[in-house]
Amino acid sequence: MSQSQKHHFLPVFYLKGFANENEQFKIFNVKTKRFKQKGIFFSPSSHFYILKDNTITTDFGEDDFNSNTFENRFGLSETYMPHINNFVSQIYWRSPFNKNIFQDYIKRYKLKELDLKIIDENGKHDEELSEKFKNEPEFYKAYKLYNSLLDSIRGFNCRTQYHIFARPRELPSICSDSPIIFSKNNDIKVYEDDYIFPISKSRIFIKRNLIQKFNHQLHHLIDLILLKQSINYLATSDESYVDFLMGLDKENNYSLDEYKEILFNNLV
Repeated sequence: MSQSQKHHFLPVFYLKGFANENEQFKIFNVKTKRFKQKGIFFSPSSHFYILKDNTITTDFGEDDFNSNTFENRFGLSETYMPHINNFVSQIYWRSPFNKNIFQDYIKRYKLKELDLKIIDENGKHDEELSEKFKNEPEFYKAYKLYNSLLDSIRGFNCRTQYHIFARPRELPSICSDSPIIFSKNNDIKVYEDDYIFPISKSRIFIKRNLIQKFNHQLHHLIDLILLKQSINYLATSDESYVDFLMGLDKENNYSLDEYKEILFNNLV
């Protein structure tokens, strides 16, 4: 079985949740503020990937560890909400836009502080070999997956509420290449921080303790934040909706941080 070349930092099965009835969407370039190829429709597999980004080369050959498929969906369901938290962790750490953050994180700690260690034939910790192993170029790719698994353990005692809310059916779909809206900007800890994550065009996931009913008028603000924090591309089913969001931004003229502060201040 041949190795995949396109490694999606937003999995194809996830992207399909934002596509139209033909399983397609349009791609908005946030840098040029134009739709790609005059607004034609693209398939989910055509974007949001890096070539061979997860491929690890060892003495045994190459492996990309891409065993997740559209069928297993990482356990995304309302019944198993904690699985979504783990999925969000994978999305965050596999994002190419967080590569420098993750590399700095690895450099900052010794291997045993990253919950790994190498022992010698006598069962003793080999610190020199451990540091050499940690500094191997392939270690970064392997630890991205392992670190997401550890997030589930780190967050075991976190008691923040999980919520899933429906999006109004009349709202067009929108999917950012940076899809997680965190309440904080620095030192992100997925397993304990509050955040908002669009699950699909019809549902959003919110990790936050709420004592009041969710205000569905916040959907436009959420979508505007997704647009403003996009790095390269935004997928949508409706060009006019992006125009509407940009008009809304021009009218209010707030920074991304100010929009986020307004959003989370209204999530109580």
